[in-house]
This record gives sequence, structure tokens and C-alpha cells, in this order.
Amino acid sequence: MLFNSYIFIFLFLPLCLGGFYLFSHWGKSVPARLWLTGFSLWFYGYFNPSYLLIMACSILFNYAVFRGMQLVEKKCPGWRRPMMILGVAGNLAVLFYFKYYDFFVENVNAVFGTSFVLKGILLPLGISFFTFQQIGFVVDAYRGEVKNCTFLDYALFVSFFPQLIAGPIVSQSEMLPQFAQIGKKKADPEKFAAGIYLFTLGMVKKVLVADTFGLAVDWGYSNIPALSSVDSLLLIFFYSIQLYFDFSGYCDMARGLAWMFGMEIPVNFNSPYKAVNIIEFWRRWHITLSRFFRQYVYIPLGGNRKGRPRMYANLILIFLLSGIWHGAGWTFVTWGAAQGILYIITRAWQLYRKDHPKPVSAPAAGTLFTFCYYSFACVFFRSETMDQAFAVFRRLFTGGIALPSASFTEGFNLDEFWYVIKLLHLDSLPHSELYLPAIITLGTLLVIFLAPNADECAERFRPRARNAILTAFLFIWCVLSLSGVSSFLYFNF
Repeated sequence: MLFNSYIFIFLFLPLCLGGFYLFSHWGKSVPARLWLTGFSLWFYGYFNPSYLLIMACSILFNYAVFRGMQLVEKKCPGWRRPMMILGVAGNLAVLFYFKYYDFFVENVNAVFGTSFVLKGILLPLGISFFTFQQIGFVVDAYRGEVKNCTFLDYALFVSFFPQLIAGPIVSQSEMLPQFAQIGKKKADPEKFAAGIYLFTLGMVKKVLVADTFGLAVDWGYSNIPALSSVDSLLLIFFYSIQLYFDFSGYCDMARGLAWMFGMEIPVNFNSPYKAVNIIEFWRRWHITLSRFFRQYVYIPLGGNRKGRPRMYANLILIFLLSGIWHGAGWTFVTWGAAQGILYIITRAWQLYRKDHPKPVSAPAAGTLFTFCYYSFACVFFRSETMDQAFAVFRRLFTGGIALPSASFTEGFNLDEFWYVIKLLHLDSLPHSELYLPAIITLGTLLVIFLAPNADECAERFRPRARNAILTAFLFIWCVLSLSGVSSFLYFNF
């Protein structure tokens, strides 16, 4: 089920909120948690009922590992580590089978000339997210950070629908204490209203911005031989903008939904295109994924405690893992390697500057370079094959200089805005079909680099009449535009 769908907005969410607050008002903590867990499972199973079996088995396995570590803690403490390893290995094995088996077999066939049959396994939605979340839980339990957790709380921890499909990757320390307060604290109307506002801003990002740029991106990648150099350059930046608003829109909607239930999930996206270098960028983009790799991979490998060569090796490994985590393909590996190389160069430069301080400061140049570098690297992230990525770059240098093609920019000429163009008789002017694409692109870039982000706006939100009118207007506009929306990009990862 999509957040930006009629069934979610007009059926699922009202029923889920109504039952949850009814039980909470009566002080019925267990029924409220059962209600929320049941609806979360419905949310996940709506995509494909068979996914529920995979998730249920994953939940049962990991909870059994947790209980097993608890049972042997006093009598046979030496068994806790093997059980933790079993839990982590089991999760990774499931993730490998569903996400990487065909990629692995395909490369084995290519290298050794074998003919193993690909299985064409359907990737369960969100498996990368809830698998990493459960790995973190198992490791935390082994470290003694999880004192107690009922099966119901664990099932809710894994399946809580706002963060189930595309993150954030939450930790048990963030969610279990909040579950314990269900039915014990009063509803916060102001927080609820702010949640509706943040959810609406996220829907605006997704439905009105990301999907508009997505029309141009989809056409461009489907017609690469027809692209001019200008089209290719715009395609690269349009995808970067689409990805930004798609992912940040989902994060805003997820946090807004959590607020509606009186809960807080971590910020996962914090204006990354304002970053002055790639290190700051990865502190702002997919924050909880970076946190996971830092806590459960980078630090256990030694982090920066074993010399700079070892630190650089750990960093490149993290980015290669990040690339392959996003998708099973050499395009994702290349994208991860590109991030890691610049990250290491930047880190080495920072260490050099620390030893040789000089008054050099050019934040605007750093922000522009980081944005451009990431946008060009994302050609590999978006492309289905390496050949397709190289084809985009070839058209960038060989496509010739020309105005953007009408087919490429057609998706920007939205009916509601094109009517204004006609009303002002601007459609008779030369190249009038490019006015809206130019205005929308320029306005979007100004929002990205200069405007406060949605989280900052929501934190300042107060339930006043003008805010209610603005929220209602944006909400209705998004609902009227739902028929043409696509699924969130991060559902694929």
C-alpha cells in the first residue's frame, strides 16, 4: 500500500488511527498495540500477501534468537555469541537469497562459463530495511542493550508501517520505550496537527515535484539515442532532483504519520544538497543507514583507531556495501565506489588541513561541487546497466547543442499551470513550452538550496487558521493529482 493512494488516505489511515486512539483512550495498551500491529501487517501484505509469510518467518526467527540468548545468559553465557552470529548470518542469508542470488549466479556464469539457471526471484518490498533493523536488534541484544521485549512489541518494532518499506532504519532503543507508553499518555492535538502538516508537505514533494521530474527522467532514459547534450545534462540533474524529493517526501510522510500516533521516528533526511562536502552530505542523506554501517560495521572493523590506511580501507568497504545494499548490480557498486573515493579524498584533505591549517573557505563552491558530483554519480544509480549509464555520458558530449526537446519537457506543462500561460497569452511567444519547465526547475532549486526543509517547518508549525487553510489546500491539490503518481523510488532498494 502506498502512502500516496486513495485506499491509504481514505480507508486505512482513518481506521487505524480511530481504533488506536479508542483503545489508547480506554487505557488498553495491549489491544492498541495489537491493532497497530495488525494494520501494519495489512499495510505490508497489501502489496503481495506472500510477503507476509516472509516477514512472519523473519520475525519468528529473530525473536527466537533473542529469547535464546536470554535463556542461556546465566547458565551457558558462552553460547550467546554463537547465537548472535547465527541470527546475523540467518538474516544475511535471507537477504542474499532474495536480493543477490541471481546477481551472484549471473556473474559466476559470466566468469566461469557455467550455465546455472537464474531463478527470477521476486524481491519482497522493504526486505533490506527490516532485515538490517533486525540485525541491529540481535546485535544490541547480544551487547546487553535489550533487557526485555515482548513478542508483540518486537512484531510491532519490525512491522510499524510508517517506517516499514523505505525506512528510516530505527533502533530498539528509539521505539520500544515509546511502545511502552501506548495507552498511558494522553493524545497531543498539536503534535497530531503538525503530523498532518508534515505528511502533507511530504506528499507535495512526492506527488507534485518528484513525479513531475520523474516524467522527464523516464522519457529521457527510454530515449537516450534521441537526447541532445543539453537534454542529457538536464536528465542528469532532473534525476538528482527527482530522487531528492522522492526520498525526502517519503521521510516526511513517515515522520508525519508517526507524529499522528504520538510517536517519534528519527530524522533520515536533512537537506543534503546544502552540504559543503561529501562527508557532510552523508551525514544528511539516509542518516539511519549511515548510522547502521557506522555502528555495526565500521566501528567493529576498527574505525579510525588502527591507522589511516586501515581507516581508508574501512571507509571504501562501507561505501561498497552501501552500493550493493541499494541494489544487486554493478551500477550500484560503481555508484558506491564513486561515493567512497570522493569521501576518502575529502577525509584525507581534512586531515592534511588539520596538520597544515590555512584560511581557506568557499562553502558555496563546495556545495555546488558536491551537488554536481553526486548528480553525475547517480547516472549509475538510475541506469539499469553499465552500458546505459555510459550511453547517457556519451550523449552528453556528442548529442549537440539544442534547446530541450518538447517530448522531454512535456511533463512539466501541467494543466493547472498551462491554463495560466494561456490566460496571459504567453503561449503565443517563442518557445513558450519551455517557460513552465524553466520556472519549475528554478523554483525547485531555490527551495533545495535556500528554503528551510519540511522538518524545520513542521517543528515551527502551530495549529492556526491560516496554517489549516494552507494544509487543506495542499492536501486537496495532492489528492486530485494522485491518479498519475508512481511508487516511491526507494521501494526498489
